[in-house]
Amino acid sequence: MNYLKQGLIFILFVVFLLLTFSYINFEKFNVNLDETARDIFFEIRGPMPTSGQVVIVDIDEDSITKLGQWPFSRLHTAQVLANLASASASVIGIDVVFSEFDKNSPSYMAKVLKINGDFMNTDILLSQIMSQTPTVAGYFFTNDVSKNTSPRSRSVFDMNKSRMVLQFDKAITNIPMITNNANSNGFLNAFRDHSGKISKMPMIIEYKNRIYPSLTLEMVSLISQTKTIKVIQDGNFIYGLGLKSFDIPVDERGFIRINYRGAKRSFPYISFADILDGNFDAKDIENKVILIGTSVVTLADLRATTYDLAMPGVEIHANIIDNIIQGDFLYEPSYAKLLNILMIFLLTMGMGYILFHINNNIINMVLLVVIMSTIYVGLYYLQFTVGLVLNLIYPMIAAIITTSLVFYFKYASADNQKNAIKSKFIKKVSADVVDDLLSNDIDTFQIHESTITIFFSDIRSFTAISEKINSPYKLIAMLNQYLEPMSNIITKSHGTIDKFIGDAIMAYWNAPLPVDNHADLATTAAIKQIIALRELNINLKQKFDVTIKIGIGIHTGKTVVGEMGSLIRSDYTVIGDSVNLASRIEGLTKYFGVDILISQTTKDLLQDDYNIRYIGSVVVKGKTESVKLYEILLDDDYMIFETIRRDYEKAIHLFLNKDFQKSLELFKKINKIQNHKVHQLYIFKMQSDDDIVTDFNMDTK
Repeated sequence: MNYLKQGLIFILFVVFLLLTFSYINFEKFNVNLDETARDIFFEIRGPMPTSGQVVIVDIDEDSITKLGQWPFSRLHTAQVLANLASASASVIGIDVVFSEFDKNSPSYMAKVLKINGDFMNTDILLSQIMSQTPTVAGYFFTNDVSKNTSPRSRSVFDMNKSRMVLQFDKAITNIPMITNNANSNGFLNAFRDHSGKISKMPMIIEYKNRIYPSLTLEMVSLISQTKTIKVIQDGNFIYGLGLKSFDIPVDERGFIRINYRGAKRSFPYISFADILDGNFDAKDIENKVILIGTSVVTLADLRATTYDLAMPGVEIHANIIDNIIQGDFLYEPSYAKLLNILMIFLLTMGMGYILFHINNNIINMVLLVVIMSTIYVGLYYLQFTVGLVLNLIYPMIAAIITTSLVFYFKYASADNQKNAIKSKFIKKVSADVVDDLLSNDIDTFQIHESTITIFFSDIRSFTAISEKINSPYKLIAMLNQYLEPMSNIITKSHGTIDKFIGDAIMAYWNAPLPVDNHADLATTAAIKQIIALRELNINLKQKFDVTIKIGIGIHTGKTVVGEMGSLIRSDYTVIGDSVNLASRIEGLTKYFGVDILISQTTKDLLQDDYNIRYIGSVVVKGKTESVKLYEILLDDDYMIFETIRRDYEKAIHLFLNKDFQKSLELFKKINKIQNHKVHQLYIFKMQSDDDIVTDFNMDTK
């Protein structure tokens, strides 16, 4: 049992190390499964209301139908920006990149057609409108090819160098006049995770040793009138962006996790064409954060998210801004990894230890369900109430592996326990008791204190018998013929044979399994052995020319019970003063000339009727207190004793009351009727002792 437990602890620790290694090093595998599990959390939570502060101006199918093919004339975009600004929009972000000159511009067309004249330049018009409105233009970082000028932003960053931030060396920006005249610029880069969905977006990117903000971050910094953004970091690790009046939690790479409000169109949409025509309510725009983008499928700005496999990219920006406005961030702090590793440890080492020590499989399964339910309810609460994002898949993996290992080891432990019980007890107890032990949930071998009835038997004058047989083979054969029926009587009486000591037998009752009437069972077994010996002696006389007499001593008392010994060799046994006393009592059967002696404690527990007579009070070797002993008589012996019983009991009574003269006379009388060693011992004691005491003081071995 112990080595199995130690083996389980070792293997669970190895599992913990392997899971931790996998969690730290196999990000692709982790993220894929984790985001799949996190989608379930979002589905359980369902859609949630937005702040109502973010509005999307949609370049939709109606707008394309009314205005012609995309891209629209910059004149239309300039008019839309002017109308939005007139309606008091708080800030306007454009999820469109104007990387080419407007081919619909009159000046551009005149140049192509080589027509001289002062024609309107819509690109200049748009850039002028942008400079006069709270507009943030969008652009992309790339590693493929640069186009136009370097990006420009109004925000500056206070941060130390970090290798964790994404780095690019090329960019596709708006044409120079738009880049330079827009109120500010922010990048539009989006990155899918390994599941193909967008769950995070970068808030900062490094370009040529300078940090640039995303479109959403630049819009928020404009609203909050923040010029310098503090990058909150610990060494190489980033965990926040500090603006004027609030912080935005990000991961070590500067990514924000998106707390999606729902599927597409969770935010109010207004058609681009309606804004252009002035066909809108200014109250829907006033003091609102405006994002201009497209939901048209053919313009290919649709992204897979938690709630929707084709969400317009502009609405992803809207979700991020709404997260910042409401402050209900989902964040993964730098210590999240430590919490995840701690959770893996508790679900391997901790839960494994608990499950292994609960022997009821139903309770184990209920406990497992309770633990996992509690963990995932806690993880759900942390995610959507506290905003703390922890790994969702590794707790499940750890729990499955741990539970499987525990059940395997418990099965192996139970199997080993059964084999150990069989090997230890198959020759000690009956087959029924072995079956009971195997079906019992208690730790059979655990050392404990228990009250048991101990039995010792011994063959009288065994040395003389050995000399008479004069053959070790015949002697062993004779002993086997004697020991087998004696052992069967003990085991059939629910007793446990502790050991054979040459010609002696040590046994006990009430262990390893408890029995209610263990004193009666031991006494009955002793009687059956004396009866069986009478018939056995007929065969022994014929075969070996010997007859056997045995003495049986029985005592009930507290002992230490359990598996004892060394690592190399051990046995299930009992030890204690009660065992020694039972052995002494067996030795006194020869001294008193009786077959069966029991102690007072055994007699007090007897429930059935027996033929009992008091023998005497004895102080045995190594003890200072006396022990009262009683003889168990067989029926025919008791019938003989019955003829003198009254006088015997009267003689004992007189002796104990120290009326030694009358007691002596009475013992002499009954000894003439029935010559017995007990009578003779009392006569000798009263005649030879000058200072007579009522106890027999023995130095027995």
